[in-house]
Amino acid sequence: MSFQLEQDSSIHVQEHLNELTARVTFTLFLATVTTLAWLTQVDALLDDLLRQLNPCENDCLNLFDPAKWSAVRWMTAALLGIITVMPIALHQMWKFSKPGLLPSERTWMKTWFLAGALSTIVAVITTIGLLFPMFFDTGHQTHESMKLDARYDAVHMLSLVIAVIWTEVIVACAIFAMMLAGILGMLNEDTADWWRIRIYGLVVLLLLASLPEFGGLAITLAILAVSTIEVCSRKWLRGMPPLFRGFQPIMDAEGELRHMMVVDCSPDGNTTALPKTVDLPIPVHPSHSLCDSPRERALVLEKVMRHRISDVFLSGCSIDSLPESFKKNCSSLGCTLRGLNFERRPSQNYALELQLSIACLHDPWPKSMQSQRIVSVLENSELSELILDTRNENEVLKSTYEPEKVVLRIDTELAVKIQPELEAIGIHAIVM
Repeated sequence: MSFQLEQDSSIHVQEHLNELTARVTFTLFLATVTTLAWLTQVDALLDDLLRQLNPCENDCLNLFDPAKWSAVRWMTAALLGIITVMPIALHQMWKFSKPGLLPSERTWMKTWFLAGALSTIVAVITTIGLLFPMFFDTGHQTHESMKLDARYDAVHMLSLVIAVIWTEVIVACAIFAMMLAGILGMLNEDTADWWRIRIYGLVVLLLLASLPEFGGLAITLAILAVSTIEVCSRKWLRGMPPLFRGFQPIMDAEGELRHMMVVDCSPDGNTTALPKTVDLPIPVHPSHSLCDSPRERALVLEKVMRHRISDVFLSGCSIDSLPESFKKNCSSLGCTLRGLNFERRPSQNYALELQLSIACLHDPWPKSMQSQRIVSVLENSELSELILDTRNENEVLKSTYEPEKVVLRIDTELAVKIQPELEAIGIHAIVM
């Protein structure tokens, strides 16, 4: 069974490839046109750049290899052409990727685009305007102090500047990618290796493939780049998943670790929302209008996928009211949707009723411990009366309870078993 988001269209893979080809072709065509346009102005730009980098008061720059100068001209024009069409390229990438992205992935991608663009601008300005002029001036002063005749290769100077800027942009984009993933909860100790392989592998590949003329220096830069990214993102690489901070997976009778989550659906906003301080053995994901909102369902699917959740308990809505596509997606991810046996109603003790409903579950917890779990929940409460409702659903629909009453819907056998235990701790149990 395949996984498909609701906003994504169900079309053949070839259609996606055709769309990707069309968008890439359009972007490359624009980059070619802008490259040719920049080629007419590149000589003046390179002349201004060399004046900025020149550490000498007199003319000490030389052109030792005219063929390499021609290559630098074309490379500079190509880079300027790519930078010019970058907004269009990012827009095309966004339009192609958006339907298949989960909510946090969309936020990550948009923020990363913006951070990458800003890092490129900052890298160019600081490197050309401050960093390299200072380095070249320091080196030139050293030459003069040693009474050496200064002769600098213009092509090598430009190549070095471009290589450093390229490395800075790659490393900055990689750091932003890891940091944003950590902030959005996508990067943690469970997903650290997944991110390391993709980010570090891409960084090393780009540096070694784009800087072949620097040889061993490219390898050194790659090692330094990976080390820098690792240090900057260490906080999230070693962090627990946000949803499961303070929680541990539960082992079932077969020895399997189960990751479970309660989805608390409150269509009326905060009126009946679950308090954040409620004490539950499993984490809670608040949701609004899960049955009506594709975005809310996508957020739940994202939690299921990212944390490998095996069981989702629905509070406030029924499984039957959810779209079939959502249920199929949960099934394809290996997640079971389960309802809780209690009614969502305006109650002052809604959190306590939810705690009791979870305590009544016998999967993955052992059924023999049900009464003990219920008593442990009520021991720390100030409750004096509890209604044990053993009727079927049709009978329940015909009756209502006062908001201050606490109702627990259980089977008759468990009600009879637990009633004397509740009386023993001072709670009057009414069996209906």
